[in-house]
Amino acid sequence: TNIDLKCHHCGDECDSTDIRYDDHLFCCNGCKMVYDILKQNGMSSYYVFEQHPGVSQKIKRPQAYDFLDEEDIAERLLSFREGTISRITLHLPQIHCSSCLWLLENLSQFNKSITHSRVNFVSKEASIQFNNDEISLRTLVELLSKIGYEPRLNLDKLQSSKSSKQYDKLLLYKLGLAGFAFGNIMLLSFPEYLGFKQASFRMYIGYINIVLALPVLLFSGIDYLKTAWKGLQYKNLNIDVPVALGMITLFSRSVYEILSHTGEGYLDSFSGFVFFLLIGKWFQSYTYQSLDFDRNYKSYFPISAVVKSGKEWITKTLDKLAPGDVILVRNEELIPADALVINGKARVDYSFVTGESEIIHKETDEQVLAGGRQMGNNLELRVLKRVDQSYLTQLWNEDIFKQEQESSSGRLISGISTYFTYIVIAIASVTFVYWIQYDIGLAFNAFTAVLIVACPCALALAIPFTYGNILRLLSEDGLYLRNVRTIEDIQDIDHVIFDKTGTITDNTSIQLEYRGVQLSDTQKSLIKSSCLHSSHPLSKAIVRHFKNVTVYEIDRYQDFIGLGFITKSRDHQLKLGSSAFLFDTKEKQNEKGVFIEIDGAYLGYFHFEHALRKGIPDIIQGLSKDLDLSMISGDSISELERMELLFTKPDQLRFNQSPKDKLNYVRKLQDSGHSVMMIGDGLNDSGALKQSDVGIVISDEANNFSPACDGIIAASIFDRFLKLLRYLSKARWIIYGAFGLAFMYNVIGLGFAVTGNLSPVVAAILMPLSSITVIVYGVGLSYLVYRSTMKRNHYKP
Repeated sequence: TNIDLKCHHCGDECDSTDIRYDDHLFCCNGCKMVYDILKQNGMSSYYVFEQHPGVSQKIKRPQAYDFLDEEDIAERLLSFREGTISRITLHLPQIHCSSCLWLLENLSQFNKSITHSRVNFVSKEASIQFNNDEISLRTLVELLSKIGYEPRLNLDKLQSSKSSKQYDKLLLYKLGLAGFAFGNIMLLSFPEYLGFKQASFRMYIGYINIVLALPVLLFSGIDYLKTAWKGLQYKNLNIDVPVALGMITLFSRSVYEILSHTGEGYLDSFSGFVFFLLIGKWFQSYTYQSLDFDRNYKSYFPISAVVKSGKEWITKTLDKLAPGDVILVRNEELIPADALVINGKARVDYSFVTGESEIIHKETDEQVLAGGRQMGNNLELRVLKRVDQSYLTQLWNEDIFKQEQESSSGRLISGISTYFTYIVIAIASVTFVYWIQYDIGLAFNAFTAVLIVACPCALALAIPFTYGNILRLLSEDGLYLRNVRTIEDIQDIDHVIFDKTGTITDNTSIQLEYRGVQLSDTQKSLIKSSCLHSSHPLSKAIVRHFKNVTVYEIDRYQDFIGLGFITKSRDHQLKLGSSAFLFDTKEKQNEKGVFIEIDGAYLGYFHFEHALRKGIPDIIQGLSKDLDLSMISGDSISELERMELLFTKPDQLRFNQSPKDKLNYVRKLQDSGHSVMMIGDGLNDSGALKQSDVGIVISDEANNFSPACDGIIAASIFDRFLKLLRYLSKARWIIYGAFGLAFMYNVIGLGFAVTGNLSPVVAAILMPLSSITVIVYGVGLSYLVYRSTMKRNHYKP
């Protein structure tokens, strides 16, 4: 059965049944090692909570954590240190299930010097306290990495490690205070609801309510007052202007009535209004808390580099790296700055920077650029520029990366708020003019009553709750959007740009085609048997290519990192790898493929290309009916024919595009009046993603780096992207319905207000009822429309 061929630790398909331990099958020795570590430490319960809970160790790069021995680096990473006690908060992107939670909160069973560990499942962070006399930070991180939870330690960690999400905590404090005041004021106001006249004066209830409501105005609701004031300063009547006007009027009239003994006030309605507003604010920001949409190169670069000092090698943080420094870059490590090769052969993979998936070869005295990954032996480089001045990081000096994101309060609701404010003030003024002829006191009461009841309570709650629920539904499906503003931006899109490598094509799915002399069964067996010993993705693809081929024992296996390998079996020698590995001539070293030589004779090569993502043809065809499309890529024109089958117009395709070219292309479209969505997957797309009106990143794993964007979509559900966009386009009509409900309640409330008949009981019933109705409508209908839109051909990854 299929499940018997799955790794006991991580659940990945096993290419063979060779790696067995304790009657369990493992996909690689790394997964087997983690299982053995857990077993030796009495942690086998890890596998009880979830089936296959671990993280695959197949392609795990060896990490060097010697930089954590540096006191300066450790001090900047730790959140607390006093005496022998240290505490650190680490981001562990591999956290995904209850087994992870259980294991990480029981780290003390691995090492008694770890005194406490607590996991924040939403943000995928672990706060760990340890005795620094008995265990070092480096040893702690190595332990986590060894059991499959490698911390994300990047350059930005040095600047953000000690900062916490104060804004999120502050919002929760404000929400808690408003809820506490709302509940208690309603409880204290029950005598008034039940008809006990002047209970608020005789029992001092009114004064207590003022004390409870004052912090709600000055603390919980202060953001709305500030935003409204700023809007007035810039002559912009945003939605917070009528909200603030209603809040101030509601509170002021209530205080006046209570102090003058002329009424009981509306402080229950006031505190309830602020409470519901804050719930909406929290609801729409829930998804954003666990994802980072604003990453830059600092989130991608390592913390430190190995630098030559005299005859020794020392560790230095990247922010202290200077031109002239000689640095050591090991196999599969990132080149942190533009530099010259002074020792070793550079074989650099720039795929994450340019999108071009080929290896670039550089010799001594040739320049390499930051962001490339060395795929070979150790390399000594002389730094030419500081990290923040390199070719790659210059992209973040573009103006678009310095602009603040606009408020997510919603353009749609802000667009009508100006008219709403003018209409409310006009009605209030007419009401005042009418009643002043008969009774000054009644005129004042009617004027303030209009401002109170026409406060856009339901209007202000429509978008946060409706779109907030939509954000939640989409995130459960695998599409994570930055905020409600992103939904509105998507609804306005008229041009979609696709990156090619990793977006239209799937980097995890490789298609192979053998080109050369016909291979004998013995040669096929030798190739497959040898590739089983390699963890390289192309080697695994070759193994899958030879499905029903006999496997031999390998007598000798010699790996040449970043180039290929040489094996020997049954008196035959195989040499397999890149063109540079097999050919001495410079002309052939840039040819692409996996080349084969057996017993000194060249036989042929495997041509490989990444398969199209599932559903891509249907997505492109569906979008082309209503939108303009483009494809932009850093790759060469070699894939032109395949892309022309997807995109019917030649001017839609652009190859050999640098990251700056991509950004400029988006800007050109915007200058011509288009609203642009960019769909990409890597650092090379960051400028275009940031410049575009909506930037969507495809992520093959939640753990992967994702550049600055407005949304992240899981690759496993990308074939449903068209349906998701259709659902978002329908969301605007749900908001229109909510506005209709809000309008209806305002008409009813104004009927009481303009006639001077708005009593505290009516306000206490009408205002919360309108808010609750709009919340139930928005949340309920958004869910029903989601189900009806997505149910056909429903695919669950």
